[in-house]
Amino acid sequence: MPVKTSRYLLFPIAWIYGAVAALRRWSYRRGLLISFVSPVTTIAVGNLSVGGTGKTPHVEYLIRLLSDKFDIATLSRGYKRKTKGFVLANDIDDAALSVETIGDEPLQFYTKFPRIKVSVAEQRKVGLQQLHSRFPQLQCVILDDCYQHLQVEPKCRILLTEFHQPYCDDFPVPMGRLREFKSAARWADMVIVTKSPTELPLDQKEVWRKRLDLKKNQQLFFTTMKYGEWHPLTDIAHKKQVDSTTEVVLLTAIAHPEPLLDFLKPKYRIIKHFQFSDHHYFSKNEIENIYNQYFANHSENRILLTTEKDSMRLLYQELGEFVGRMPLFSIPIEVEFLFAEKDKFDQIIISNL
Repeated sequence: MPVKTSRYLLFPIAWIYGAVAALRRWSYRRGLLISFVSPVTTIAVGNLSVGGTGKTPHVEYLIRLLSDKFDIATLSRGYKRKTKGFVLANDIDDAALSVETIGDEPLQFYTKFPRIKVSVAEQRKVGLQQLHSRFPQLQCVILDDCYQHLQVEPKCRILLTEFHQPYCDDFPVPMGRLREFKSAARWADMVIVTKSPTELPLDQKEVWRKRLDLKKNQQLFFTTMKYGEWHPLTDIAHKKQVDSTTEVVLLTAIAHPEPLLDFLKPKYRIIKHFQFSDHHYFSKNEIENIYNQYFANHSENRILLTTEKDSMRLLYQELGEFVGRMPLFSIPIEVEFLFAEKDKFDQIIISNL
């Protein structure tokens, strides 16, 4: 059976999935289910699709924007962590802090921004109540991946969608990648089209407004990914000089590594790409296999490169035996606003506080 035909056989399931999500959202909008409004200003960053829109670098952008001027915190679910309930990273000794206690993305936030409060909780309402109780002076909480968490009513909703896979061209799972119907985008205060081409013509703004069917009061922004200078993470890496002749073994466990590959391939020699599913927990055998194949006897002009998020899951004590033997680097990712609209975005965010 052709793939396209089999995909459309999933339409009834996808429609039921979307309808249930729509009914749930309607119940909250009508007051049949009650949303919690936090006494602390909340900014929610989320998407309609299943992963891969660039939430983490956008949350980090907000942290950089606000942390020097306001007392802020982040609140995430802590995907794949082995703890339960509300956990504050700042309460845990650094030696005991890991992806198992708070998850990879919150661990990345805490590692890069140790001055802010970084928290996780399955129920965002409980997390917000805990944060407000413990830190009554708190001025803002950034809610990571919270667009479908309707139990909380944020002050500002930021919806992300990928340039090459926008929600307007998609459908709910299992037929597509959406968590709910695309009509749920109407509740966003602003939409950011992520991973956009750097040289996007200005007239595309109006084209995309119509394409996404945005309301007049919904702000539209475009961002592109900017890859920063590689960070050496092991003692061996600190001794390495990386240039265009360096052989790169790439290790990723993110939803869409294609933009990273597109950036690296013209500049570096990618000899192998180990690609795993998003948030994959690397096993000792997997890391040992990488070491034996590519570094045990061939490490003179070769390095192991991964993303910042993936490095959080690599720097386990139990993986240290083999990770420490390899020149491991991480590559940071930041976002840049197109059309010189950074200041406009910043002003809107700050005006909500």
